[in-house]
Amino acid sequence: MTLLKLGGLLTSPKFEMEEMMMTSKIQFIERRHQQIGQMMLMLIILTVLQISNLHAEEKPYPGELYDIGTHRLHMNCVGNGAPTVIIDSGAGGFSLEWINIQNNLAEHTRVCSYDRAGLGFSDPGPMPRTTAQIVFELKRLLDEANIHGPYVLVGHSFGGYNIRYFASLYPELVSGMVLVDASHPQQFNTEEFKRHQRKKKLKFGNLFPVVSANFPEQYRHIAYLLMGSMKSKITVMNELDNMHHSAEQLLDYVEFKSFDFPVVVLTRGKRVFPHTEMGDRREARWTYLQDDLENVSTQTWHRIAKQSGHIVHLDEPEVVSSNILFAVNRAIDYAHHKEMIAKYDTRVSQIEEIKPVYNLRFNLDETEYLPFAIINSQPEIPRRTDFLLPEPLNTEHLHF
Repeated sequence: MTLLKLGGLLTSPKFEMEEMMMTSKIQFIERRHQQIGQMMLMLIILTVLQISNLHAEEKPYPGELYDIGTHRLHMNCVGNGAPTVIIDSGAGGFSLEWINIQNNLAEHTRVCSYDRAGLGFSDPGPMPRTTAQIVFELKRLLDEANIHGPYVLVGHSFGGYNIRYFASLYPELVSGMVLVDASHPQQFNTEEFKRHQRKKKLKFGNLFPVVSANFPEQYRHIAYLLMGSMKSKITVMNELDNMHHSAEQLLDYVEFKSFDFPVVVLTRGKRVFPHTEMGDRREARWTYLQDDLENVSTQTWHRIAKQSGHIVHLDEPEVVSSNILFAVNRAIDYAHHKEMIAKYDTRVSQIEEIKPVYNLRFNLDETEYLPFAIINSQPEIPRRTDFLLPEPLNTEHLHF
């Protein structure tokens, strides 16, 4: 083998060739990294420009972002009319999954779906993500968006906690409610749904977004990206970890109490739990708890969505749309009824103030007093709401 002396070291042509090849590989890798870096930089620049153009020309989301002080919440409203329908999704859900239902109802009234903090297009919000915190933020959102009641509230699954809590805090703002396969606040007090302390903390890397096959086609890709984002995973984890606290918060307000506005309870018709002993028990318990939701109001209609699993609004959007519209119409009737009662109470109070004056001056017996005495003495007779106050008597020709 021929040896060459380079820089005081002995080497060989073979070694020199290997060294040159190694140098070429390093240079190639460096050039490749430089090219990738340039491509990534160009991609980032293009993305920023694209986002800037979207913000300048067209928003990349339907609806608006509203600043409620601590963060921004996204809400999408369509249609006109009253009462306004406000929709709250289940755990991990967000506004885009309701877009077909909103379009179905837009010609009848205004319908707003919103994203809770950390979900969909909304910014992350303060922790913990409990029902009390969520409702506080929802009220701020409605005020900021200048959307006034009365509302018909729609809640799916965990969203049922939130809308019932909202109605308990602000009953004067609510004229109706739809509970879509909604969670029951007592479910975590049952053996079938009792929450046990996790032995191992669930890792974010194990949470994979699952987009329903019935999700609106044009939004499936963006839904997958939003559900797979870190902010969404953190929020879902926190909502689930605190769900039993949310149930306790709701029970503090609603236990042994019923609303008087119309409520529709819409329950899935298909089985969702495994065909095991515990699965059978959970199905039976869920059915029992859904039946118990009939006690939420003195006016309740319980319907079954026969072809739906838990995600009823995606499995049978037409059924959900028709039941929301039913609730809207019942809410209108309820509002008219309250208005008539208020007018009647006002008129009766005015009569009660007038009667002592007439009795004093004419010594009339109360039973001579037109329909008002009949109403007071015989409450079983249906109350009239179309009468007018009696005309003042002309006493000029009378002498006392």
